[in-house]
Amino acid sequence: MLSRDFCPQADRWVAWLRRPSVALAAAMVAALTCGIFIHPLAFVGCIAILLVLAIGHAWPSIAIRGLSAELRFFESRVREGERVHAAVAITNAWPWPVWGISIEVDLGGPASVALASVAGRSTAEFEWTPTVYRRGEYPSASPLVTTGFPFGLRRASRTVATEKPLLVWPRTVPLETLLDAAETRPSDDRFSEARVGESGDNGGTRPFRPGDSLRRVHWAQTARGGGMVVCERQSPTLSAVRVVFDPEPGLHEQIDGESTLEPTIRIVASICEAYHREQASVECCHGHHAIRLEPGPAGLRRFLDALARLQPPAKPSAADPGRGHDCRRIHHRDCGTFQITVTTSLGERQRIEHRHVHGDELRIVLDTVGEPPADGRPARRTIRVPLSPDCLQEFRHEWKGVCRAG
Repeated sequence: MLSRDFCPQADRWVAWLRRPSVALAAAMVAALTCGIFIHPLAFVGCIAILLVLAIGHAWPSIAIRGLSAELRFFESRVREGERVHAAVAITNAWPWPVWGISIEVDLGGPASVALASVAGRSTAEFEWTPTVYRRGEYPSASPLVTTGFPFGLRRASRTVATEKPLLVWPRTVPLETLLDAAETRPSDDRFSEARVGESGDNGGTRPFRPGDSLRRVHWAQTARGGGMVVCERQSPTLSAVRVVFDPEPGLHEQIDGESTLEPTIRIVASICEAYHREQASVECCHGHHAIRLEPGPAGLRRFLDALARLQPPAKPSAADPGRGHDCRRIHHRDCGTFQITVTTSLGERQRIEHRHVHGDELRIVLDTVGEPPADGRPARRTIRVPLSPDCLQEFRHEWKGVCRAG
């Protein structure tokens, strides 16, 4: 009976009664009443409780004024679910030691650490390895050094300086097989699969232009025609893919305390990482923004940094409810690129994000409903991934099946 909350609706009015200070104050009033009406010896208890209240509220504020702390991470980038090596250096300016110190850091989950004490006029460094559970740039809020010593009646805190932020990349799964994404569909001014380049086979000849290398001069044609003629070479066909998702809050749901945006970003990062590893031309689009992955590890690192810092846009206000339902179209130069759209069941029903697809498209749907929308429209090639704690492995299995089927 004492451990169960029978009336949670009344917590906001009676929560203050659970504080230790309230019980001590009630005991002090009782002792004062006994001293007035029963016996003066009760005043001793009243004074003792008053001293406990005074010290318990004043001492933490005094102790925290002499403390300064700096937090640093030994790694600059980790992935979700990995541990990070962190250290905090605490300097105590008081000549006496300070006890009962704790460091509170927001790393997408509990990452606090309790420290026994710091000696007077000294600096102590403590290290620990918390686990980071969610992507982002941390610490998302200012870390705090707090103390409630000696009685825990009141906790005083002070901001901790951070040497450099920590970037947490989204978790990914390796994709061993990939869909064919050869950029062979003509678009804009491209009307042939044979493109001009510098490293392919000889594709023909053309008149010399200023800046052409003399090594490319076709001397036989030059001698025959009297004018400089150079060999023109072809460029190899590239693989190109565009990965599209929408971070609009109206297209995502909160399930088990996590938005469906997070597994969406994990799937997007897995696809982009796999194609980038195979030297493909990869473009990732979200909202009105487009990120083109540059070649090499540095390009992938910058892309994952951008995904780690990505925050969903603000929800549309009540005065402008239709703003969130606009079609967020990006006008691409090459509209024939193979496109992979990652969305949710809600986004699939609303048909909001990137409806203008001119080339082949694969749609990946995080299924929170269990059945596709019955709207009578022709179905595109679609992978439906049931939303679950292991949805990344489910996606990997479905992706492998689609790749084998072609």
